[in-house]
Amino acid sequence: MLRRLSLGFAVATAAIAIAACSSSNATQSISVGPNFSENVYAADVTQNAVNIYATGSPIPKTTAGPLYQIGGGSTTIAGPQYLTFDSSSDLWLTNWFSGTTAGGILEFKAEATGNVIPYQSYSFGAVRPRGITDYLYTFTGATTPTDVLAVAVVDPGQPAGFNSGIQFFTASLLTTAYQTLAGPATGLNVPSGVAVDKNDNLYVSNLQGASVEVFALPSASPTASPTPTASPTASPTATPTGATPTPSPTVAPTPTPWNIGPTATISGAASGISQPTGLAIDANLNIYVSDQASTVCTPACPAILIFAPGSNGATAPVHYIAGSNTGLVAPTDVKVDGNFNVYVADEKAGSGVVYVYAKGAYGNVAPSATLNATGALIGLGLTPTPAP
Repeated sequence: MLRRLSLGFAVATAAIAIAACSSSNATQSISVGPNFSENVYAADVTQNAVNIYATGSPIPKTTAGPLYQIGGGSTTIAGPQYLTFDSSSDLWLTNWFSGTTAGGILEFKAEATGNVIPYQSYSFGAVRPRGITDYLYTFTGATTPTDVLAVAVVDPGQPAGFNSGIQFFTASLLTTAYQTLAGPATGLNVPSGVAVDKNDNLYVSNLQGASVEVFALPSASPTASPTPTASPTASPTATPTGATPTPSPTVAPTPTPWNIGPTATISGAASGISQPTGLAIDANLNIYVSDQASTVCTPACPAILIFAPGSNGATAPVHYIAGSNTGLVAPTDVKVDGNFNVYVADEKAGSGVVYVYAKGAYGNVAPSATLNATGALIGLGLTPTPAP
């Protein structure tokens, strides 16, 4: 059984000590922001950082830049991609540094800011990770649910037809994936965004397949033991600023990938899907897709496509956000908060931006808020606002 959790919380400005586990472990001090109950996190690939925007309610119309960042040599962030939060509000980030073709996953403790050491890290080697999402799953033999990460990957070391897939990890002890969804039957072709809904469905935006694929979540294979806890060990040495993190360990190929077809596929001319980069599912199970060249316009245009719950086949979106007033240039990810505000990361030329569109704002509409950045943005994450 899965259980989705609200991650909202608030703290006063302070410095707190946590146990930090990377390739080795230590206790360190981290900076804490003033209010982490309503915030937007954005992966800044130019600055090798995660931007943190404190939005609150109402959302400010314009911000000059992020209020906080997670960045610096100790973080080992190099080419941040997509991000998610787990049930403890820890931040998980996929990382891909093209200069060394090194991919990985980084975990940062809840409330962390600044040049902090990751709590956990995992290296894919040459495997490129993109989208990442967290959900809760109760393994056979366990009495409580554990956080599971589903990560979209492209693995050049796998045979044709198996090189695009979704890998599943137990978050509490980040080691080799326990299951992989891949193979010709899946229809996956460079998966980008991933999301899981409250009915245990996995959604994947298929970048080069021009589709959204929907799958039933896999059961654990092999059966996992009850939730393990990572134990800190002695003193890490922070990676010097500008240094490249050493990949350790390297993931082993999954011998028996889960090669099954999707339960639903949204694609075709009517869907308007052409270059889907990210997706989100709202509380009512509506499906939001960020697309950089959607065919809802002529010629093709950047758009946010919104599909009804359970959409399948050559289905038209029920709404879309597109047109010159939207400000969209190259949307890379989309998220929806508890008040149904829509957040879009846009990798526009010169500097990135997060646009916010109010609930029910569709068509060629201007954003209600603009969160600016000095670098190109890719993935988004939200600490959810409470539903009205």
